Amino acid sequence: LIGTWAAADWAIRFYEKYGFEQTSPADKDLLLRAYWTIPERQIETSVVLADGRWFEANTA
Repeated sequence: LIGTWAAADWAIRFYEKYGFEQTSPADKDLLLRAYWTIPERQIETSVVLADGRWFEANTA
């Protein structure tokens, strides 16, 4: 899992180039609250990217 600012297009493109994809907004909120200690405002303005293994393990 990788968390970054939603406005950091260059970072998002970099990780997408290596197979990461953005999680859903609902998953993003849950993941940021579970694994990061950041203010609510930062949660609102962030994205979480995950690799295929995460999606395989967390897709119904």
